[in-house]
Amino acid sequence: MKEHYLILAGLGFATLIMAWLPSVSKKIKVSSPLILILIGFLLFAADIPLPWPDPLWADKGLMYFSETIVIISLMGAGLKIGTRYNWKSWKRPLLLVFITMPICMVCAYFLGNYFLLLSIPSSLLLAAVLAPTDPVLAADVQLDDPDREKEYKGKIRFALTSEAGLNDGMAFPFSYLAVMVGQAGGWAAFNFQEWFWDKLLLKIVIGIIVGLVIGRGIGLLLIAFHRLTGIKTFDGFLALSLTFMTYGLSELLHGYGFLAVFFAGLSLRYYEKVSGDYKQKMHDFIHEIERLLLVVWIILFGGSLLNGMLSLTDWKAIVFALIFVLFVRPLAGMIALIGGKRESFKEKLAISFLGIRGIGSVFYLSWAFMQFDGFEYKNELYAITAYIILISIIIHGFSAPAIIGYFKRKTEKEREREQKEEA
Repeated sequence: MKEHYLILAGLGFATLIMAWLPSVSKKIKVSSPLILILIGFLLFAADIPLPWPDPLWADKGLMYFSETIVIISLMGAGLKIGTRYNWKSWKRPLLLVFITMPICMVCAYFLGNYFLLLSIPSSLLLAAVLAPTDPVLAADVQLDDPDREKEYKGKIRFALTSEAGLNDGMAFPFSYLAVMVGQAGGWAAFNFQEWFWDKLLLKIVIGIIVGLVIGRGIGLLLIAFHRLTGIKTFDGFLALSLTFMTYGLSELLHGYGFLAVFFAGLSLRYYEKVSGDYKQKMHDFIHEIERLLLVVWIILFGGSLLNGMLSLTDWKAIVFALIFVLFVRPLAGMIALIGGKRESFKEKLAISFLGIRGIGSVFYLSWAFMQFDGFEYKNELYAITAYIILISIIIHGFSAPAIIGYFKRKTEKEREREQKEEA
């Protein structure tokens, strides 16, 4: 019984901190995931009897847990994006998805194959899991809420929010690619046409359509039900229900659920007949759930690091992680945005640099191991991914608040100048 009470006290302490963590994070200019991982270190060192990974998580449990956090975060990302962002604004995230992401994957593949000396399927899997910008750990650099567009036209926040929403689903075909190449035993026996038409095109299209239809359909239903019965069902809990329903239906209909969830939130956000206050309520509810799950995940992740996960690979993993976070992603981002005239060089550099990796990568890794148990270097892949996440949390944890704060102050000064000129 004593262990039971220690677990409750430890979890209560950790989740209690989340009440003040966002404010503390802004005050000390350090992102919340960095603070949470330090709390995880402390709880592990204090020998709190939580179910710490030893040092790896069970593939199935890790997949389901990380899957839940990611889809909730994707719904939140969709609800954050407001209607003032036109098609020209979407050019930046689309460039990041269709240019930056492939460049990052190609670099990760060749570094994995020739520097880390991984097999071809393992190198492909490494490239796929490192492709997406994480919608969970990157929450501190994304749009705050659906009303933020009224006060702050954040090019950087919008680009990172929409990129995270899009590429977390776009990475799925390449995880399938790694699995299918591994199952085939190499490139020679790999069925390219099946992968291209089914896993790349069909599942993406179905996922997007399902998300748009459900999001718009729920918007219509909310209004129609109120008009016909006079009953208001405007409860923030709907956002969570919509998340699980959309994800499950999309997967059953052979679509990518990650994309469906993001587009469902986006479609509902664009449906103007649903009041802005209710959109705010849905966003706030889903955001609170996301923060709660994030606390548990990062604390357990921190414990797994101290419990020996990082020792499952060698020094090359550290070098690889530093190269990927500090050079590959920023350079790939700058290449994608090089022709843009609407952003300054500093804005392009900020968008390129803040490509945070996190829980989405862990989901794809555990998912692939559940699909195919023949991957070599399983322990090494988990450890390399852990290094990437840890280094991303540390580097972006210190730099992201300062970068976002700089552009916020710059925007506020420009607004004040415009107001003075108008007066």
